[in-house]
Amino acid sequence: MTDPSDHADLEHDPNDPDGARGHARASVTVPTTIVCVDCGGTCHLLTAPFDDGVGPVGFRPGDIVSYRCADCLDRWDVELDESDVN
Repeated sequence: MTDPSDHADLEHDPNDPDGARGHARASVTVPTTIVCVDCGGTCHLLTAPFDDGVGPVGFRPGDIVSYRCADCLDRWDVELDESDVN
């Protein structure tokens, strides 16, 4: 029988420093529309939620979501943080 700690180094992904791969991290729900800061129009969400086919679908703290204003066409990029967690 193999000790799980023998393979601990194989489970670490250097490109995912927190080791979560999006699965253990809390998800963030974002509104599909926001109010444009410049003109007061309606900005619609452009960014699709994260879906790797394995873990939960959604957004995570640190993700950047983009919105486009239907009136003035300004684009807004918003970084999600821990305060946005559901």
